[in-house]
Amino acid sequence: MFISKIQPNIPFQNNTQPNRKKHEFIDTIAENVRNPRDVQDCVAVPRGIFKAYIYLMLGSGLISIANFLPKNWKYPKLAMNVLGCISNIVSAVYFAKPFAIKGLSPTVTKGACDKN
Repeated sequence: MFISKIQPNIPFQNNTQPNRKKHEFIDTIAENVRNPRDVQDCVAVPRGIFKAYIYLMLGSGLISIANFLPKNWKYPKLAMNVLGCISNIVSAVYFAKPFAIKGLSPTVTKGACDKN
């Protein structure tokens, strides 16, 4: 009969994936899409540009909703306008980042699209 030794220093967490990619909100959108071909199509748009469009739509929507609020709702209207402007500024940063810092987002080639 074989009796194994007690080893108290065995880690309980699985650390076999050291470079695991951070889960972003774009990944959540991709997981909940009905037609998987919509996500698997290759479009040469960096993730930063996609995020910029999302923030731009969010900011425009918040500012539009704030303009439809009554004038006596001063503080909610102001808060929505400020959040919309901040969202538009974040959008501008995401749009300008690939052009301001060279080599930040690599160019997608047709060969890379065919592999996926």
